[in-house]
Amino acid sequence: MSKYLFSIVIFLSIISGLLFPNVTVLWKDYQNFLLALLMFFSALRVEKKDLEKANPRQLLVLLLFVFVLMPLLSLPFKLTDSMTFIGVLFALASPSAAATAFFSSFLGGDIALGVAISFIASLLSIVTLPTTVYLLGGAAGSIDNNKIFTILIEVIIIPILTALISKKLFKKLVESINKHKDCQLVVMFLLASSIIGVSYGNIVGNEYLFLQETVMIFFILLLGGVLAYLFGMRYGKKSAVTFFVATSVKNAMLSFAIVLKLFGANAVLPMVANLIAQFILMALFEIVGCRIL
Repeated sequence: MSKYLFSIVIFLSIISGLLFPNVTVLWKDYQNFLLALLMFFSALRVEKKDLEKANPRQLLVLLLFVFVLMPLLSLPFKLTDSMTFIGVLFALASPSAAATAFFSSFLGGDIALGVAISFIASLLSIVTLPTTVYLLGGAAGSIDNNKIFTILIEVIIIPILTALISKKLFKKLVESINKHKDCQLVVMFLLASSIIGVSYGNIVGNEYLFLQETVMIFFILLLGGVLAYLFGMRYGKKSAVTFFVATSVKNAMLSFAIVLKLFGANAVLPMVANLIAQFILMALFEIVGCRIL
């Protein structure tokens, strides 16, 4: 991948969504399809040998950081309105992002652990996500789980199964797709810019609240990542780097899609704040991360 190309696409999607919302919403009806496509591309890169190389004990501990620690860090948002809290809870209870392996590789982390955690956490989220929201959300967490399951099946289970079948039946095509990974950034751009475009009406007039939520979520993600990194150091620096990435870089687009489906566009402000916070964190990883970790 060309140097800083990932960060360039990230910032272009933000700018496009904010400056041309009427254009980027044109493909809003295809958000779930684009999200499924990203998961499909990610699953295509998963190799059995990578899953076998991952240390089971490290993987189990890391899953606790991803699915237990991070959702617990959303509890301070209970002091805000219930919709903001539920939005942040969905954001922090989501699985590790598909880009976990990429950033682990870029920062000198454990690539096999990065591949394993993003793949396994995505699969487990079909159970952990609705369960966590129910347990921590209280009365506000009483939502239609059928809608959550439907989205998770559409954007996680079906793409993963399709990818596994494709790897068996269309090996040359899969190899070609994996060789041209930069082209997959087009899908990310379309999805991210559309998310921001859909949220534009909620951002305008609430700029201060939006900025405040973005900053708070950014530091929560950073805190969770640092705690995971410090714990992961007992397994070595390479593992610690992957602990940091997998814990702090969540699947923000998945949580946005779920909240949009459940509550509509009026509830997406904390979700787009989470997306921007994730984007900033990922861009910092790509630009300066290797000098820090």
